[in-house]
Amino acid sequence: MVDRIVLRNGCIINPENHSETIADVFIADGKIVALESAPADFQAPEEIDCHDCLVAPGFIDLSTTLQGSIHSELSAAAKGGFTQLCVSPDSDPLLDTESAIESLTSQVQRVAKAQVLPIGALTQGLAGKQLAEMAALKEAGCIAVSQAYHPIFNTKLLYRALQYAASCNLLVIHCPVDPGWQDKTYVHAGKENLSLGLPAMPVCAEVSEIARVIALLPETGARVHFSRLSSARAVELIADAKARGLAVSADVALHHLWFTETMHRHFEGYAMQPPLRSEADRAALRLGVIDGTIDAICSAHTPREADAMFVPFSETPPGLSALELVWPVLVKLHRELNLSWCQCLNLVTAAPARILGLRQSALSVGKSADLTILSPTVEWDVCADTLVSRGKNTPFLGHKVQGLVLATYVHGRKVY
Repeated sequence: MVDRIVLRNGCIINPENHSETIADVFIADGKIVALESAPADFQAPEEIDCHDCLVAPGFIDLSTTLQGSIHSELSAAAKGGFTQLCVSPDSDPLLDTESAIESLTSQVQRVAKAQVLPIGALTQGLAGKQLAEMAALKEAGCIAVSQAYHPIFNTKLLYRALQYAASCNLLVIHCPVDPGWQDKTYVHAGKENLSLGLPAMPVCAEVSEIARVIALLPETGARVHFSRLSSARAVELIADAKARGLAVSADVALHHLWFTETMHRHFEGYAMQPPLRSEADRAALRLGVIDGTIDAICSAHTPREADAMFVPFSETPPGLSALELVWPVLVKLHRELNLSWCQCLNLVTAAPARILGLRQSALSVGKSADLTILSPTVEWDVCADTLVSRGKNTPFLGHKVQGLVLATYVHGRKVY
């Protein structure tokens, strides 16, 4: 391991303080010890020329599902520029007990790639029947609690869950889908599905669940982060809740900013939860990113084995492999929405850190050297051979994308 490193001539992006500066970064013993000028008597055996590259804080993902080979998925995270991952409770193992959290943490430590931030289950076994021991889950290291896409039909139980989470000062990450619409409805109930005739999910399934949770917030005191918004009406509800001073935040999955319901023509595409929606919905989501109604972007990374994709569309398990494709999406947003690099990278660095209450999201002296080196210009072809994740289930297959992660460091150690 190289203890001292210098990153030369990169454009240092610090979304936390909205700065973009050409400077050198000096790293020693896992921390940033200086910017611009070297400390006295500083010598480094490794120097990296970052000319024409961006040097940014390591990415933070708000929604990753780990199943099967943890090594391959954490390697994919590092290749995607991520240094911290919020792991969904419906991972393997299911994160509803202290022992499950400890098992996950042990596996992650052996891999020694990205850091993992466990999200505990809101109810036992995610069954929506009995509350999980949230205080114990927090003690074991959970940073938040969630049901993922497992329903809670009983509003009284949901009320109690929000109260319990608030008493533990735990963020609730909520994937808003009405419980009655959560069974294999992976296509938008829009004009594209008129000819397909697949089981479909209307926008009201998302909107009604957001409204149900928002109605409970004033009396429970809970902090709720709404994950994976997919519709214009959902953006409107979040904007209204924020205007009323409620403790809410929201993210959007990267593929909802790129694709629309047209992907499913001729029964093609991938099952997604929530489904891809109309062009008008995509435009509203993008506007929500621009005006700050949507705080962050998540990967919604859910890798699937190859054989899971060779079944009828309505039987396909939902999920996409996405960790390695977040940076190209940000480059696209930079270009198409005229966002600055600070604005783009804020969506996966400082904003997730604020939502989660993390302190580590800036490149500044004394902070841990969790960072990534990015090329905004290099193009590459997305194919099975270029993806590290064992999941090749992504609609980006066959696409040429722009934007490449060149290196990722965790505590000053190169992990990619």
